Amino acid sequence: MIVPASFHAASDDLPWADDWAGDPGIKLKLLMADIEGARFAVRMLFEPGLQVFEHKHTGEVHAFTLAGEWYYLEYRDSPPNTKGSYLFEPPGSTHTLKVADEADGLTDVLFIIYGAMLHMDPAGTIVGVTDAESVIREYAERLRAQGKQVPARVPIGGSMDYRGLA
Repeated sequence: MIVPASFHAASDDLPWADDWAGDPGIKLKLLMADIEGARFAVRMLFEPGLQVFEHKHTGEVHAFTLAGEWYYLEYRDSPPNTKGSYLFEPPGSTHTLKVADEADGLTDVLFIIYGAMLHMDPAGTIVGVTDAESVIREYAERLRAQGKQVPARVPIGGSMDYRGLA
């Protein structure tokens, strides 16, 4: 059996897709996506005071906070996520991410997401889905629309290989 080489993503060199999900307070960069394995890794920047729509995860999520402060509105007794924090979210968790109003600068978080994020409106109706396939497509589309260069190589796929974001 041939073991594939490890994969490296120089995340500081990857472009930020601005206005992620149509929100000017969110930037995203794709680090890895595996459609067959139903997982993806992204780095996200959030403006102070930002609140995202409620969402539900079909798989587990790992979050590493690199800068700033954020929490979930539904879990007020949990400590806030700050620089150096690690958060595990079990499959089926539903929550509303809120960035601290007084956050010093942008909040920077690395998310490793298994399965899909189901975006819900205030009535609890699913209004959108984010998964490995959609984040590959939308990241490249948003970069092109913003006049930014699409990375030539990103780790993509179940067998994991570098490829361009067509």
